[in-house]
Amino acid sequence: MQRRGTNNISKYNYVDPMAKKTGGFGGFTRYTGIFIGKVIEIVDDRYEGYLYVELIGEQQMSDPLKKEEKKNYVRCRRMAPYGGSYQGEDHVRSYGISVHPPAPGTEVLVLFTGKEQEGIVVGILPDTGRNASYPDHATGYIEGESNTVGATFDHQVGTSQQKNERKRHPLAGAIAKQGLGVDSVRGLSSSSGRRESPSNVFGFNTPTGHSLVLDDGTVKPSDFSISPDNERQAGQSNLVRLRSAGGAQMLFNDTAGIVYVINQAGNSWVQLSADGKIDIYSSGDISMHTENDLNFHVGGDFALDADSINLKARGSDGCKIETATGEFNLHSNKDIKLTTDLNLHLKASGNARTTAQLIDLNGPSATAATKTTNNNISVNRTVKQSITGRVPEAEPWGGHKEEQGPVPVAASSNIDHKGKDIDVSSIMTPSGSSGGQLPREQTTQVGGYAASPTNVNPRTGKSYPR
Repeated sequence: MQRRGTNNISKYNYVDPMAKKTGGFGGFTRYTGIFIGKVIEIVDDRYEGYLYVELIGEQQMSDPLKKEEKKNYVRCRRMAPYGGSYQGEDHVRSYGISVHPPAPGTEVLVLFTGKEQEGIVVGILPDTGRNASYPDHATGYIEGESNTVGATFDHQVGTSQQKNERKRHPLAGAIAKQGLGVDSVRGLSSSSGRRESPSNVFGFNTPTGHSLVLDDGTVKPSDFSISPDNERQAGQSNLVRLRSAGGAQMLFNDTAGIVYVINQAGNSWVQLSADGKIDIYSSGDISMHTENDLNFHVGGDFALDADSINLKARGSDGCKIETATGEFNLHSNKDIKLTTDLNLHLKASGNARTTAQLIDLNGPSATAATKTTNNNISVNRTVKQSITGRVPEAEPWGGHKEEQGPVPVAASSNIDHKGKDIDVSSIMTPSGSSGGQLPREQTTQVGGYAASPTNVNPRTGKSYPR
């Protein structure tokens, strides 16, 4: 029997034979055993993940379509695979895993101990035929578009899927914007639960499309494995991929032998190739800053091509350029100017030759060489001037342009679950901290950092009295 879709909330006529009702007490029906249920409500005013479930085969007098009656169904706790709480003297150290609740209409397996009236949801029962969208959105032909492929949704409940066509998922547009719309290595994904059976893919995604995939790769069809394509080759799509709903991703592709990172817009990316090459692209600036040495050792050629080049040595050791065996060639399309604030020494172990239309010695005055120009970097705290226009610093760095929004707070453990989100524009950075942030009125030790706040938030530029 094929199960109905996740949005279908009609009555069922099936109950698990292992489940049973025992005699009631105090006007309540007492359930014992395992039932199949259907999620009715997932909003929990205690913020603890409780669900309200209709037990399939049990008579329910409430209307699941009316909000005020949804909580008349059986109240159930959700079982988690990992977690706990250590009880401290003045705090509780809770840990575990947080996942989205099963959507209304989802079939779940509910356990009753016989002593408690609350059920325990021990797992979900996936919809038949609709597991192509996880752990990553399967690449398919997009319905209604001529010969177009991309990330897709599962097909609608109650409709038949035509060939391998599905509705376009927003991720398809994000990948196309990056320039990876037809890139099977970096963009398009086959990591779906419906790629082969048994599945060789592990992972999960969220309702909006964030995904984590660990894919052991394709397998060749045999007596032990089947796939839609009987000619499929083994070893494709062997990868680990972490991707946001907007398309930003970190990819470790063992099939191609690459490590690849790209942002949502596709205007900056980094790739480590199988042959040892490292490629970095940015449509904007690439800025680097080290508090100590920056070393380049090149076994082959070092090539630098730019519209203009500025070099400056700030230290007393000066600037040294040496060719170990070859010539030193300097060519300018216009003038060459050498200026020194002290003495000028020219020394050759061999002959010295000067060829020019006119040679002036000691007059008229030579034109001085143009020096490099320092830029004022107002957003920085330590490096205030540099011939470069952008010098990243330790966080919090004022050069970040991303707008700081409010930080959503978690509901309290008290009866009153209200709370106001944190406005980071009113938070300042303590001196000597490494990215830790404190409210400006804080004057104690927090996280091991000295809480002596500065009077300027480097991210917002706002000033506050000490």
